Amino acid sequence: MNKLSFNRLTLQLDGDVEHDVIARCLHATDASIFNRQPTAVVYPKNTVDVLKTVDFCRAHKLSIHPRGAGSGLCGSALGTGVIVDFTRYMNRLMDLDLKGKTFTCEPGYRFGELEKTLVGQGLFFPPDPSSGEYASFGGMVGTNASGAHSVKYGNVADYLIDADIVLSTGQLITLTDLSAGPVDALPDLFRQIAELYLNNQERIESSYPPVRHNVTGYNLRGMVRENQLHLEKLITGAEGTLGIAVSLKFRLLEKPAADSLVVAFFDDIEKSARAVQHLLPMGPAGIEVMDKSLLELARDSDPVLKARIPAGVDNVLLVEFDGHTASETEGLAVQARTLIETHKLSTAARLAVSAEEKKRFWAIRKAAVPILYKLKGEKKILALVEDAVVPTDRLVEYFKGIYQIMEDQGVRFVVYGHIAKGLLHTRPLLDLTNPADIARLKPLADAVFELVSGLGGAVSGEHGDGRLRSAYIERQYPQIVHLFRDAKRLLDPHNLLNPEIKTASTPDQMTRHLRYGADYRRRPGPPKTLLDWPDGWETEIERCHGCSKCTTVTTATRMCPIYKFTRHEAAAPKAKANVLRALISGAVDDAMLYERRLQDVIDHCVGCGSCSRECPSEVNIPKMAIEARARYVERFGPSLHSRLVTAAEDLGRRAGPFSGLLKPAAKLDWLRRTGQLFTGISANRPMITPARHSLFDQIPSTVGSGKPQVLYFSGCYAGYLRPAIGQALVRVLERLGMTVYTPPQHCCGLPQLTKGMVGQAREKVRANLSCWVGLLERVDYVVVTCSSCGLALTTDWLDLLDDRQVHQAAEKTIHFSRLVSMYTHRCAVRPWPAQLAYHQPCHLKIQAEPDSSLKMLQALPGTTVDALDSHCCGMAGTWGLAAKNDSLSRRIGQDLIDRIDATGADIAVTDCPTCEMQMAALGRLPVMHPVEVVEKGMGGGGLMM
Repeated sequence: MNKLSFNRLTLQLDGDVEHDVIARCLHATDASIFNRQPTAVVYPKNTVDVLKTVDFCRAHKLSIHPRGAGSGLCGSALGTGVIVDFTRYMNRLMDLDLKGKTFTCEPGYRFGELEKTLVGQGLFFPPDPSSGEYASFGGMVGTNASGAHSVKYGNVADYLIDADIVLSTGQLITLTDLSAGPVDALPDLFRQIAELYLNNQERIESSYPPVRHNVTGYNLRGMVRENQLHLEKLITGAEGTLGIAVSLKFRLLEKPAADSLVVAFFDDIEKSARAVQHLLPMGPAGIEVMDKSLLELARDSDPVLKARIPAGVDNVLLVEFDGHTASETEGLAVQARTLIETHKLSTAARLAVSAEEKKRFWAIRKAAVPILYKLKGEKKILALVEDAVVPTDRLVEYFKGIYQIMEDQGVRFVVYGHIAKGLLHTRPLLDLTNPADIARLKPLADAVFELVSGLGGAVSGEHGDGRLRSAYIERQYPQIVHLFRDAKRLLDPHNLLNPEIKTASTPDQMTRHLRYGADYRRRPGPPKTLLDWPDGWETEIERCHGCSKCTTVTTATRMCPIYKFTRHEAAAPKAKANVLRALISGAVDDAMLYERRLQDVIDHCVGCGSCSRECPSEVNIPKMAIEARARYVERFGPSLHSRLVTAAEDLGRRAGPFSGLLKPAAKLDWLRRTGQLFTGISANRPMITPARHSLFDQIPSTVGSGKPQVLYFSGCYAGYLRPAIGQALVRVLERLGMTVYTPPQHCCGLPQLTKGMVGQAREKVRANLSCWVGLLERVDYVVVTCSSCGLALTTDWLDLLDDRQVHQAAEKTIHFSRLVSMYTHRCAVRPWPAQLAYHQPCHLKIQAEPDSSLKMLQALPGTTVDALDSHCCGMAGTWGLAAKNDSLSRRIGQDLIDRIDATGADIAVTDCPTCEMQMAALGRLPVMHPVEVVEKGMGGGGLMM
């Protein structure tokens, strides 16, 4: 396909068209095991864009692949044609009718956004897939998603009221228009669809297995009711093979006011299966199971879970009830526990009624599965046969069969899932770079299909067929599969929409086009990485499994601020792993690392670090990005902009005495505008000027004579730009009876590191250590007031130098608020009536005890603290200083300011210097550091000189 054709399409659309190799790499994978590089990616802005894209693809015989969040586990949204990605622009909530209990949205709108919007409204959308926080409604319709509570509330298909659908013919249809009149009055195409059902009604209705939750193939049942055509359930679950949804309308339910939980432990999987059969008539909202394989991994991997999960337990059930009143749900929980005990099934059954108890037990379920993604080694958990569903009265046989299949294959595995609806997630641990494990894929899947089919179940229960299970549709429905193909032919006569799944018959498809297949090879890289990678840079890249959690746009996660506010795929943390995996595997030329298109993806990482902590696999994307950026800088050198914005220490040391002259000059608009032309630093940002006297000029190098002894690492901000922070810290620690050493010191090196200036950052580390000879061994703690400096000393220095002193510094470094809280009892704290709005910096959030400053402030008498549920402040170190980032930085920052203003606080508080700069520049409140607030409570006072 030539570029000129796509350029013409670009001119026709309001949205974007991307067809370079990097854009194609970003959409070659999803959360599945597959890799299929598209020809191009279209980000439509409206329905007209979708129609024009379909016309273009039809004219050029290109397949079309609608895509939501990319969180699918079956490879449904991958293909070699044109990806139509709705998450960038078509992601709006179009209408919310609280009275009518409905909402209408575009396909890129996310379930997590809806939940946030419905807080306090007494309504909810029941289907709740585990990926719901970031799953899009287009994707949820495509797979007919469900979740933990679907045993009571059903699937997405049960809530879809209407949809606007674009067909591959270029026709736009509205589902309710088709059901508004009799079948005989329908246009010819849809009359044929209706006749397909009416002529085969008995066969259709009798051919589906007797399980409620079944998304295998197409749902042809009930298409004609009362002489009207209803396509809602056919379109839902069709995985984008019949039409492209551009608008969706759903109904909402009243949210239950109360819920309760029973946690039951079992010594045998058969007992839990029998318990489920006894409990189902009670109408539970959901029952989740975790088997011994998962529990053992959870206990071995996490000390907290080890304490909460009794040893020797075979499996656990979490049985949830919801209802209108607490007494109603508690009564059901008591009844359920009694029922289990009466039948002598459980070794221990507990009630969790309070919010804290329920949270504690659900934490086991939520924490256990992500642990699987963190397992190190070549074998990874795979979503392969993890979606089958059987009648609940066949659960015992299903469990026995699954265990036998895995044992016969010699495969380690885990089992968990929605046992109340007969659906188990069975995940084997395999290495898909190993030909022997690849050879196990089809025999495993075949054996599971035979087991499930023999038990009267369906091979796909909630995640769809995709490339994993489409080959089994013909075997699942031998009597009506030809009707599936007829429906596909009628609605997609050109076979353009996801043609490789659902009606395609490719028996070996699950072993083809794998992300890591037998032919996957790492290209030999540079002889030495610029950072220290204990397990290898390539291994870190390959740990990303593409789940898409990093594309969450609500504050349920802090990651990724740039993605949240741009919705650009290149900004998502997983994008870095995707392009770098393409690089190390040879999918793109190794010279691409030094081209701006790839580095543009890398530069979307601002180093906030949140993804490294919140990623289920704990992939260190920021470090990965620094390595890639550093190799670029090693070849071309740092830019003038990078050298200037990382020179706070030099500015403080050399320009401090001239600050009286610099400050008036810094206010001149023409000077800032001229500076922007040459330096790239935004003219909208105040020019940074140092204090006339640095912290080191104003305090003794040693203060106090008590214990513990601490080395204060002030960082450049408290050292040279705002010494009042450092003075407050020294006064506070002195009042707490400590000895405080403030030795000569240099920048922590983090600013240089984030710009890829690894050599300069390493020299900063060495310079600091050379100043602390003997002192580092003597002190009990290295205390920091800057959250970024704390991250540098505890983490980044270890990436730069494998040195005994570096490890010693990392072990001893502590954020000041943790230290103060440990010794506050030594000093009386007076009431200080102030209302504070506290913003937690990203770099503090990913360190030990991230809530330490918040808890310290909350403990102050007379002080009210609002903990902001905030995103990144948008400054992101020096990133927000750049003119090219200024607009987005302010947009992100304004969200924080709006949250601060909504609290009605008197003072804004944060631990991070650049967060403070952003909050002061955009907000109306004074901004203080937490140590200054604590000092106020301790009575203020003069300095000790």
